[in-house]
Amino acid sequence: MQEVPKPRSKLAFYIPLFVALISLTLFFLAVFNGWLGEAAHVGAGFGEASRPGLIKQPVNTWSNLGFVFTGLFIGWCLMHGAYSPNKNALTQNTFYSAFFASLVVWLGPGSMAMHATETHLGGRLDMLSMYLVAAFLAAYAIERFFRLSWISFSILFVAVVAVCLYVQNLPYRMPLVDYSGNFIFALFIILTAIFEALNSFIRKMNHDLKWGALSLGVILLAFVIWKISLLNNTPSYSLIQGHGIWHLLCAVSVYCLFRYYVSENPSRAAAEDATGAPGR
Repeated sequence: MQEVPKPRSKLAFYIPLFVALISLTLFFLAVFNGWLGEAAHVGAGFGEASRPGLIKQPVNTWSNLGFVFTGLFIGWCLMHGAYSPNKNALTQNTFYSAFFASLVVWLGPGSMAMHATETHLGGRLDMLSMYLVAAFLAAYAIERFFRLSWISFSILFVAVVAVCLYVQNLPYRMPLVDYSGNFIFALFIILTAIFEALNSFIRKMNHDLKWGALSLGVILLAFVIWKISLLNNTPSYSLIQGHGIWHLLCAVSVYCLFRYYVSENPSRAAAEDATGAPGR
């Protein structure tokens, strides 16, 4: 008989909901009151032309709401135990579930701060939101491979963020990604993919691999679309923006990654090893 999903802690949804409400409120207050400083054309190279008024790049700004909705949906699914029959940290531990969903939510307002204001502080908040997610992904992959504690995960998380903050200030230009902050973010995403492959093929963790492949494929597609949109090197007022599509597809990629994470089920893997057939 199939196990009936059991509700998990409500905090898996209510903490990211709180993060969404507070961060979006602070975003609107910051925009209306000019708290982030003067516009300095930060992010002007992402393809959308700067408009007069409070929201400088509306398409690139509002497309970030995809992250907010994705993070809240992830929290909602975890709160209702949608994947609780699979025994893994995200489905069984409120710390990981609420933390991951909240970081996905924060990607939205963090990026919105830059595209709406084109300020230096807005740009810093955008990069910080990316570093926080990269730190979670890398630390979570490494923690599971070496079977570390949540304390070790937390130390790894802080260390990755610290490395990203340091590298972003280095005066180097990188191929393809240009900015050193983008480079270190991409590097930790690659490191995550490597460790997730090791988790699947060395540690023999039982995952639905199609979700991991989809996550990687979608983010690569998003990157290609964004880069192609910049080929004419002319800022556009179009409602179809390559970077806006990048935001939406990255939100899809994060959801696919979530489905990969919650498909992990060590007990089913043990059953398969013992019987030579899928566990029931």
